Amino acid sequence: MKQQGNTTLGMVMLLLSLGSVTLHATRTQLALNMVLIADIQHYYQAFSQAQAALRWGTELSWSINNGWQCQQELTEQWQSCLLRRENDHGLLAARRAGSALWLYRWVSLHEQRVYEIPHGWIDFCPLTTAEACAAVHSAAGL
Repeated sequence: MKQQGNTTLGMVMLLLSLGSVTLHATRTQLALNMVLIADIQHYYQAFSQAQAALRWGTELSWSINNGWQCQQELTEQWQSCLLRRENDHGLLAARRAGSALWLYRWVSLHEQRVYEIPHGWIDFCPLTTAEACAAVHSAAGL
């Protein structure tokens, strides 16, 4: 009879140990997922702000000078930069100030106005050289 009591007590201790290990693993996984969720939320906020800045950039009046030119909206802290190219085409880049996430859009130009090209949205710098892409960062004051 004594051994049956010890076996039961051992099984209870084993179940408590397994439950404790499982609970610890679950808590660790939850903590890691919370960091991932925070990163995803930060990305979506930056993406949304960059989209808004891109849209704001299409409503601005731009200089007819070639090269990168940037404008800032101080209330929302948006930055929008335009690269004029040949044949009245250009590349509009935008982000929220302080964010590393830039969004780009091919645009057509008529004097000082910018018009979106259908299907011209792009989420990476489409220019062929790294220097051309880095120029938007220096033009924006980075």
